[in-house]
Amino acid sequence: MKQNKEEYNEQEAQQEIPSILSKQKILLGDRVLWVILAMFFAISMVVVYSASSQLGFREGSTSIYLKKHIVTIGFSIGIVALFYLFKARWLRKFTMLAYIGSLLATIVPYFQAPINGAHRWLDLGFFMFQSSELLKIATIMLLAAQLSSKHHIIKKIHLLPTTFNVRKWFSKEELEVIRTEIIPILSPVALTCMVILPDATSSAIHIFIVSMVMLFIAGIRWSEIAKLVIIAGVLGLTVIYTVGRGDTVTSRVKSWLGHEKVEKPKSNLLERYTDSEKARMAMYNGGLFGVGAGRSVMRARLMHPESDYLFGFMIEEFGLILSFVIVLLYLWLFFRALRIFERCEWLYAGLLAVGLALLITSQGFLHIGVSIGMIPETGQNLPFLTQGRTGMFCASIAVGIILGISRQVEQGTLVPPSQKNENKPI
Repeated sequence: MKQNKEEYNEQEAQQEIPSILSKQKILLGDRVLWVILAMFFAISMVVVYSASSQLGFREGSTSIYLKKHIVTIGFSIGIVALFYLFKARWLRKFTMLAYIGSLLATIVPYFQAPINGAHRWLDLGFFMFQSSELLKIATIMLLAAQLSSKHHIIKKIHLLPTTFNVRKWFSKEELEVIRTEIIPILSPVALTCMVILPDATSSAIHIFIVSMVMLFIAGIRWSEIAKLVIIAGVLGLTVIYTVGRGDTVTSRVKSWLGHEKVEKPKSNLLERYTDSEKARMAMYNGGLFGVGAGRSVMRARLMHPESDYLFGFMIEEFGLILSFVIVLLYLWLFFRALRIFERCEWLYAGLLAVGLALLITSQGFLHIGVSIGMIPETGQNLPFLTQGRTGMFCASIAVGIILGISRQVEQGTLVPPSQKNENKPI
């Protein structure tokens, strides 16, 4: 990571984003991120209303789901504001507590009755919360903390034992490597994947990939990461097909490859196709400019046009132009986080910002990949756009933290702790 110790050049920032915000000294931090967030919220209200209006009409009002979504956005803005005020050193101090709490919240549903055939949801009474999404954020926090505590040896870190001879693993040298390097770095990632995998395989794969990219950005040797990915892939497939969701994974891959045998009813030709195929039909119908808001043909045919297949529905109604804007917004968010990372003097804060941005952006691209048929169905939604409080709240936490870090960089208050404290294990 670049260590940029020069003071923030405010005049340069104002030239980069000439706006009333920079002149009035409000919403400190990366103002481009504030603009990106506002655009996401605005687009979300339009597409959710259009996607859910027909369902709302059956319940007595076309705007019933829009009103609920506006309330969700209101709470999300409050969440962003709250975490925007958090200092990075506070986050690091309570990282382990946050991780343990979210881990326990993800385990609890396994001891409750399944909902829709899965143990993903924690019943809070007033709404159902998918706690694994919060665990992803906590994992990024803990991984960033562990990597920053090892920054002085980051180029020499081993992610696996230095030998495949199991007998030598009990030697003094190998035990030291395992205790001081492998366990601190990999234990949060491994534990998270093990807890999430049985009922949300795609989410476990997602957080694993994000974690590997974070290791690379932090400076760990790519050869170590490559060996870990190969071994983790073999172990992961073994677990999936023994105690995990092997049948579901196989079915989704076969469906994606077109090998899945599906009963094809004769009454409705469209019912011959999967939701993924219907989403691609919707994109074909939309073309460059779309058929117009509220004129979607496939909206009534897709099972979840407001969530799982929102991208395909958006293209049908609003065209490829809007979809291109969405892709640019996700990329823009990630590259703004990279810029924050480059300007951070504290590795923990920089890794946390880029890791959370990568979590959001990669989830968005997973959703898009499913819609256009590049990858099998994953069930990942579009952050900030799809209807659903869990996804919206967790994405708001992530962006709030990133904005808070950028604010501290601008104010010059993001001071790394002393070398002694920084190297102290979590």
